[in-house]
Amino acid sequence: MTYRPVTDEEKPAVIAALSLGFGIPDDAKARAERTPTDQLRVIEDGGQFASVLRVSTMPQYWLGQPVPSAQVLWLATSLEQRARGHGQALLKGLFEELREAGIPTVTLQPSTANFYRGAGFEFAGAWNLYEVSCEQVPPLDPAYRARRLDADDLEPIIELYERIAPRRHGAFVRDDPWWRQRLGRTSPPESQPTTNLLVETPDEPVGWMMLAFSTDTDHRNSPTRIRVQVQDWGCLPGHDLALLGVLAGYRSMEGVVNWSGPDPDPLLFLLPNESLRLYRRRHWMLRLVDLAGAFGARPYPREAQGRVVLRVEDVTCPWNTGTWALEVAGGHGKLSRVSDPSTGGGIGGTGGTGGTASTGGTGGGTDAEPTGGGPTGGDSGSGSRGPVVASVRGLAALFTGFAGPDELANAGLLQRMEASDRALLRAAFAAPAPFTAELY
Repeated sequence: MTYRPVTDEEKPAVIAALSLGFGIPDDAKARAERTPTDQLRVIEDGGQFASVLRVSTMPQYWLGQPVPSAQVLWLATSLEQRARGHGQALLKGLFEELREAGIPTVTLQPSTANFYRGAGFEFAGAWNLYEVSCEQVPPLDPAYRARRLDADDLEPIIELYERIAPRRHGAFVRDDPWWRQRLGRTSPPESQPTTNLLVETPDEPVGWMMLAFSTDTDHRNSPTRIRVQVQDWGCLPGHDLALLGVLAGYRSMEGVVNWSGPDPDPLLFLLPNESLRLYRRRHWMLRLVDLAGAFGARPYPREAQGRVVLRVEDVTCPWNTGTWALEVAGGHGKLSRVSDPSTGGGIGGTGGTGGTASTGGTGGGTDAEPTGGGPTGGDSGSGSRGPVVASVRGLAALFTGFAGPDELANAGLLQRMEASDRALLRAAFAAPAPFTAELY
């Protein structure tokens, strides 16, 4: 089996195999037209494209700081090659490629969670879909106005998003292809472009809306109400209600608005009644491709301070296997290889690109065992107590703040934690609930 990218000449056949794997072979031509060749990867076996994936690379914000990340957009195995391990081999090849490129994390929205857990992914954030009836929405405050933008005029929206995104824990650093695709990706109907609005005060733009419209029907196929589907929106702090207020006039058509947002959504606290409804939630998964790179790249709460020793086994990404010390201080973190105090052995692990990654501020890192415990009572690594036994899946959920050490211990994904370990991990990974507005 060979993992590799594809050429322009191979793309039609690759997309045909992928579309057949999804059970929608008629979609192959349209899918090929909108898919960049450089995003495609395959496992080739016996001259056949056995398994295919599409990957993008957009960094993700964690506590306001972008960390390099990749997104698996599609993965499918051909009908002839299923149940032979090609999908797992494809993911392993991707992990190796991402590690070499310095991209320490990858996310996806799974169709089969157990398959991706077998490759080290775990649920690490949510996509939440809300609904509210327009009759429950207060009219737009006269201090605001909505201005319709030309179909391809994205600059005002992008400028606002770049101001807002760092405040969203888990948001992507969106690239230009993402925005261009969003313009024509409405569901339903697929063929119509979005309606784009800029929400302004007399002083400045404060928000944007990318909308699609559809009509609900009854059993006789008669229209019953207007449905406004928010493909994307956002605003500066304090202006959330203005976004909904733009749509309040659809109350006369029994309008309903759907949008994706955090949990809890700020509108829960702004609407006059408990009228919004969370009616759909999907969880996305994250894989830590490079433990040291990931934990060293993200920031930490400044009040978190200390050290915890972790023992990790990672069959798919063996460079992650070993005993590690996570040291956190001054808003920065460092993950370094150390000797396992429970075995008296040497530096844990199977080699790799180096034993330390850091964002700075915690001192220089080496492969030698760090000395001294942290202020939270973390073990120095020289006592008889062994390290925390950490599943790479559990660390993925911990990394984003989706689950804390207590929940992960209850699930069996973190074991042998002392009270000081729990206290440090709670403080270090305290964060807003991670979410993405994107469904991909």
